[in-house]
Amino acid sequence: MGRKAAKSANQPQGLKRPREDVEAGSPEKPVKRKRQANDLSMVELYNDLAAESEEIRLEAAKQLILKFSPENKPSSTDVLKALNRLISGLCTHRKAARFGFCVTLTELLRLIFAPSAASIEGLDLSVETLLKKVEKQTKPEGNVSGLERRNHLIGKLFAYKAVLQSSILIEPELAMDSWNELLDLIYGMARDTPWLREECALVLVQTIETLPVKAKIEPCVRAISERLVSYKIANTPEGIAIWLALQEQYASTLPANVWHDNDPISMKNRPKLAKVLKGDIQSSLGSDESEAVKSSATNANPQFAWNTLLSKVLQMDSESKAARTDASKSQFGQLWLSIVDAQLFGSSSSHERKSWGFKLFAQMIGQVPEWTFPALFSPNFMRTLRNQTSKNDRFLHAAALLAWKAIARRAQSTPESSLPIIVELTSKNGTADFEHSSKAETLEKIALAADDNALRKIVRHLQSLLIRPETTEQNVADHRRQTIADLLLNIVKHYTKYDDLIAEFSEKDNWLRNTLDLLVEHAYFNPSQSAKARKVPSPPISDSSRAMFQERLSSCLTRLQPVAAGSQTSYGVIVVDKIRSKAAEKAFEQIFKADESVQETLEKAYETFDVVKVSDKSDGKASVFQGLTLLYAFTFIQIFNGDTDAIMMLHDLDASYKAISNPKKGASSESQDGFIEILLSFLGNTRTLFHKIAIEAFTAFAPEITLEGLRSMTDILDTEETLEGQKQLFAQADEEEDVAESDEDEDMEDASDVEMVGDAKDGESSSDESEDSDSSDSDSEDEDDDDDELTQFNNKLALTLQTSGLAANGDGSDEDSDDSDMDDEQMMALDPHLSNIFKQRSQITGKKQREEAKQNVIRFKSRVLDLLAVFLDKQFSNPLSLEVLLPVLRLTRASANKQFTDRSAKLLHSTLAKSNKPLPQLEDAEPAWEILKTIHEEAKQGGASTAHGGACSAASLHVVRTLVNADSDNYAKVVDVYAESQKNWFMDRKSEVRDSMFSQFLNWSARSRSATKAEAE
Repeated sequence: MGRKAAKSANQPQGLKRPREDVEAGSPEKPVKRKRQANDLSMVELYNDLAAESEEIRLEAAKQLILKFSPENKPSSTDVLKALNRLISGLCTHRKAARFGFCVTLTELLRLIFAPSAASIEGLDLSVETLLKKVEKQTKPEGNVSGLERRNHLIGKLFAYKAVLQSSILIEPELAMDSWNELLDLIYGMARDTPWLREECALVLVQTIETLPVKAKIEPCVRAISERLVSYKIANTPEGIAIWLALQEQYASTLPANVWHDNDPISMKNRPKLAKVLKGDIQSSLGSDESEAVKSSATNANPQFAWNTLLSKVLQMDSESKAARTDASKSQFGQLWLSIVDAQLFGSSSSHERKSWGFKLFAQMIGQVPEWTFPALFSPNFMRTLRNQTSKNDRFLHAAALLAWKAIARRAQSTPESSLPIIVELTSKNGTADFEHSSKAETLEKIALAADDNALRKIVRHLQSLLIRPETTEQNVADHRRQTIADLLLNIVKHYTKYDDLIAEFSEKDNWLRNTLDLLVEHAYFNPSQSAKARKVPSPPISDSSRAMFQERLSSCLTRLQPVAAGSQTSYGVIVVDKIRSKAAEKAFEQIFKADESVQETLEKAYETFDVVKVSDKSDGKASVFQGLTLLYAFTFIQIFNGDTDAIMMLHDLDASYKAISNPKKGASSESQDGFIEILLSFLGNTRTLFHKIAIEAFTAFAPEITLEGLRSMTDILDTEETLEGQKQLFAQADEEEDVAESDEDEDMEDASDVEMVGDAKDGESSSDESEDSDSSDSDSEDEDDDDDELTQFNNKLALTLQTSGLAANGDGSDEDSDDSDMDDEQMMALDPHLSNIFKQRSQITGKKQREEAKQNVIRFKSRVLDLLAVFLDKQFSNPLSLEVLLPVLRLTRASANKQFTDRSAKLLHSTLAKSNKPLPQLEDAEPAWEILKTIHEEAKQGGASTAHGGACSAASLHVVRTLVNADSDNYAKVVDVYAESQKNWFMDRKSEVRDSMFSQFLNWSARSRSATKAEAE
C-alpha cells in the first residue's frame, strides 16, 4: 500500500469543517472581504509561477509552499485545491509555467508526505489517489485540438516527474507497487508517443542520478532497467542515455543480450551505436520490435543522448594519460570520428543530420579540453563547415555560422585555447582560405583573445603557413598568403594592450616584433642559396604577393605610428633597422638592387640616419630630430618599395639636417626649408601612412618653418583643380597624344598619363579619414567603366565596318575574302565615320582625365590644408601664422569647392577662437597691416557666402587683436581701415561684404574697452 498523508483522528468523516463562530452582532462582510483578498493573492501567486523570470517564479513557489506547509495548518480543502491547481497548471503551453508549477508541486508533495510533518486536519491523500488525481487533472475534456492534447500529455509527464523527484515513493518506506505503476506510465508514453520519448528518458535519467545509493533502492533501479527491454526502448537514443546512467552505479542491474559486453561504447558496438543514435530503429531492431516501437519524431536538435554519450567517453579519457597526449587514440576521438564525423557530416548525410552535427559541435566546443581539438575539428566537419559558410544562400549557412560563433566564445572564455583553435582552423583539416568575411572576423577575435605568449605562438604558426601554404598552385598560394597577411594586419589594428607591450618590445621573441619581422622578410627579401630549406617559401613569393606584403606592412605602421616602441622610437625606424640587418645576413637576398652611385648615396644617408637617431637633443630640438628621423626612415621605405625618385630626397634631407644642426654656419633658408619638398612628396603618396608621417614630421619641424617654406605650401591652395593645375603641382611632363585631325578636341592636348590618387571623393574632408586598403586587389569600379566604354567603342567600330561591307571579325571564308576588300572610294566614304568614332572616344577619355585630375588636386590640397591646420594650432603665437589666413579664406568663397568651403571656415573659427593662447608677437607690424587690408578686400569676393563672410570677420578680428596687443595706439588706424570698408559697403548697394563684419568689430571694441577699464580700476 502506498503511503498516506497524515490525517487528524478527531475529525469526523464526511462532514464539512465547521466555520469558526462569528461574534454575536458582528456582520459577515469583513470575513467575505478577507476571503476575496485571499483568493486574489492566490491568483497573483499562480500567475507569478508562470513568469518568464526565474527569480519571480522561485519567490512565488516559496510563498505557496510556506502557505500550504503543515506547520501553518492549512485546511485540507485548500491543500487539495492547490494540488489540483498545480497539476492542471502543468498542462499549459508556456514552458516557464511548467517549470514553476513543477517545482512547487514537487516541494509541496515532499512536505505533505514527510513523516515528520505535522498532520493536516481532514486530508486523506495516498500516492495511489495522487496518481489517479494526476490522470484526471491532465486528461483533456471534450473535443480539443491536437495542440491542447499535446500540452496535456506534457503536463502529465511533468506531474509524474514531480512525484518521482519528491521522493514520496521511496521515503520513508518504499512503495514498490506505486513505483512500478509510475514507471509503466512513463515507459508507455515513451514507447507510444515518439515526440515525447526524449522528455520521458530525461525524467528517468534525472531520477537515476538522484536516487540515494542504498540497498533498498536496487529493486527500483532494476525495475527501470527491466523496462528498457520490455518496452523496446533499449535500442533507441533515449534508451542509450538511460543505459549509460544505469551503468554509472548500477551496472549489475543492466539486462543481458542487448549490447556486446553490456557496453554500448565498445568498439564492436560502434556500427550498431551509429544506427541507433541516428534513429534508424528498423536497422537496429528486429522486425517485431520495430513494429512495437514507433520511430522517433523529426527533431531539429540532436537528442540529449549524444551529449550524454560524448561526456561519458570524455570522462573515461580524462583518466587515461595516453588519451590526453594523442586525441586520435582517445575514446572521444575515435567515437567522434566514427559516429559524429562519419554519420552526421558524411557526404551522404542529410541536411537535418548535418544541422545536428553543427549544434552538437557548438555544445561540445564549450565543454571539451584542448587536447580533444584535433579530433573535434575532424575532416568531414571542416569540409562541411567551409562549404556551408562560403555563401549566404547555402542551406545550412546559419547553422554553420553558429558553430563559428561557438568557437569564438570558447576562445574568449578560455584564452589559452586560442592557439590550438587557430592551428586546427588553418592547417591539418582546415585551410588558410577564409572566403567569408564572418570567418575572417571570427579568426581575428580568436587571435585577439589570446594572451601575448599565445599570440607569439600564433604568429609563428602563421609564418609557417606563409612559407608552406599547403598548395603547389601559385594563385592559390598567393590568395592564402594574402588572407594570412590580412589576419596579421587586423590583429595589429585591433590589439588593445600596446601600453603593456611597449616595455617588452625589446625582447627578441615578441609577437609584434615577429609580425614586423616576417612582413619585412616577405616584402623585401628572397631566400639566398645558403638559406635553410625550411625557410624557403614554396611556392616562391610572387611579385604580386611581395607588393601585397609591402602594403600590409605600410598599414601596420599606420596603426602603430601613434604608439611609441620603447624610448619613443618609431616603428618605422625599427623596420628600417630590420631591413638593414637582414640585408647583411647570408640567408637573405635583398630585392632592391642599387647601382654603385645609388648605393653610395644610400650608405652616406645611412651614416647620417644613424647620427640623427642619437643626436644630442639638449638644445631643445628633440622634436625636430625626431621628425627628421621619421623622414629618413620612411624615405628609405619608399626606396625599398621601388620608388627610385625618393633617392633624390636623401640629398634634401642631408641638407636639412646640416642646416638644423648648424644654424650659425651660414645655412641658407633653402636648406632649412628643403624638407618642405619632402613633406609634399609624402603628401602625394597614395598611402595614408605617408600622409600621417608628413603631419607628424611637420608638427616637429613647425618652429623651424620660414616664410618662404610656408608660402610654398599656401600657394598650393590657390592651384586650379584642372589638368593644368595637376601638372603644375606634380611637375609632370606633357605627354600629348598624336592626332590625325588638325581640329582634334583641345582637351586632348592637355591629357597626360597621371598615376596619382585618382579615387578621391568630393566628400573627403581629410585623408586622415581613410585607411590604407587592406587588400592588394585594385578597385574594379573604374576598370568596369573602362570596359563598358571600350565595349561601346568596339561595337560602334564593328557596326561601321559591317555597314561598309567589311567583316570586322574575319568570319568570312577564304573564297569570299577578295569580295570583302574595299576599294579606294569605299575607304574614302568610310573615313569620316571612323574619324567621328575615334573623336568621340577621345572626348570620353579627355573628360575622364579631367575628372581624375580634379580629384588628385582636391586630395593634395586637402592634405596641405591638414598641415596648415597643424601650423595654426601649434604655432598660434608665431607671427607667420597670420600668413596662413588669406589662402585659407580664399577657399571659403562661394565659387570654391564645397568641401573646402565648410572645412576652411570651421578651421578658422575653431582655431582663432582659442583666446587662451598668447597672440602673435609682432617684430614688424607692416606685414600685419597689409594682411588686414587684404582681408577686407577679400571680404568683397565671397559671392554672398555666409561661411566666407563669417571667416573674414573672424580673421580680421584676429589680426586686429594682434595689432592692438602689440601697440594700443594701433586701434585708431584699425578704425580707419574698418571705416573705409564700411563707407564703401554703404555706398555700393551690390557690395558682398556682410554687415556682421562691422557689428562684430564694435562688439569686440566694447568688450575690450570694458576689460581695459576693469584692469585699470
